[in-house]
Amino acid sequence: MADFLDSLADFACQTQLRDVEPNALSHLRDVLADTLAVCAVGHREEPMRRMLALQREQVGAGRAAVLGTGHMLNPLDAAALNAAAGCWLELDEGNLASNGHPGIQVIPTALAVAQHWGCSGEDFLLASAIGYEVVARIGSACDMRMSIHPHGTYGVVGAAVAAARLLGLNRQQMREVISLAGSSPIAGNRQGMKEGATLRNWYASHSATMGQTAVRLVQSGFTGPIDGLQPTCNDVLFDNFRPEAMVQDLGRRWLLADGYIKLYGCGRPIHAAIDALREALSVFDGPKAWPEPEQVERIELRCFKFLVFLNRTDIRNAFATRFSTPFALASVLAHRSHGIECFTDAAAADARIQALMGRIQMEEDAQFSADFPASQRCELTVVLRSGRRLQGRCEVIRGEPANPADRQDYRNKFMALTSRIWPTEHLEVLYQQARHPEHIESLRGWGLA
Repeated sequence: MADFLDSLADFACQTQLRDVEPNALSHLRDVLADTLAVCAVGHREEPMRRMLALQREQVGAGRAAVLGTGHMLNPLDAAALNAAAGCWLELDEGNLASNGHPGIQVIPTALAVAQHWGCSGEDFLLASAIGYEVVARIGSACDMRMSIHPHGTYGVVGAAVAAARLLGLNRQQMREVISLAGSSPIAGNRQGMKEGATLRNWYASHSATMGQTAVRLVQSGFTGPIDGLQPTCNDVLFDNFRPEAMVQDLGRRWLLADGYIKLYGCGRPIHAAIDALREALSVFDGPKAWPEPEQVERIELRCFKFLVFLNRTDIRNAFATRFSTPFALASVLAHRSHGIECFTDAAAADARIQALMGRIQMEEDAQFSADFPASQRCELTVVLRSGRRLQGRCEVIRGEPANPADRQDYRNKFMALTSRIWPTEHLEVLYQQARHPEHIESLRGWGLA
């Protein structure tokens, strides 16, 4: 009798592009364009520049683009660098149903392998869909531990599956790849991101490197456990693994369709608080009329557990700003915007923001926590020194399937990010190619560097 690993292997080997649910394929197109943009702009950060310089000195060249840099490397190192860069500004897509970020675990590997071997854009699109769905399925079927960051965990399996599909591994090899990759996660500490530890960005790179390595190991004759996935998901990193639920309706219902594109550069749970704040401030005639931080007596937030977990107010760098609920609320109000300027080193050093953070009170609501992630409920009150109280709430974050954003918002994000890297006159063509790679005969030489 076939087990769940057989089901995953069958899905990975047999699925064709025509089998992908239309809504899922449509969302994947947005994810591909978004991921290309956030990876490319992430490479402008100084640590990523330095890392690329070191890699170019010490590793082999190749045919895979280090996005937005003008350089090409071998597929292992190009994928690793792109994955880390894509996490840097906390603008990469995600999927609450999967408890993580499947896209940044899978797409850098699929792109690098496809470019190295000259695969078609259609093959790249399909491998990305399959790898994403495998990650989402695994993540949806186990209980996350708050202490473990999901990057570099089940993402190794999705990256391996995408690479294996592009390289044409057979069903038995695919099953072996899934088991071996499932035995090869990294146990990243989620606490580090709250402290501003940018090591966290390399966790996604582990998916890229170990995913490809898992395929090479199987091709070379290495073996993994008969079932390497279940111990990882039920005992080592996560809890309460439900393999039957993971493969239920596999290939018919696509969790890929339930993903989101970020419109704020911070941890996804914090988006609920920002949505609530923006609703509370909507009584004013635009952001220019918002109260100054000094006019705010306090901000009260009743919310789910994850928002309270992101509670640090001792912010040491730009990266830490992206994982602090109090900072995000104070910075959005102070900047009168919700753009990437809210999450910078300059913002972290702003005395007005630091002062307002100390006047933000958060309280967990047990029912809100129980309802998460199906809903992302929070209630917020801005109490002004004048005595006026402004109230806002969030039931579902904007951009979730139950509260969709406008695709124009996603296009605007792509254009705003990529205009920092590539000539403006090239952006529309690049955007359309990223959303419709099936029109590209070979990704080798695709002008992404």
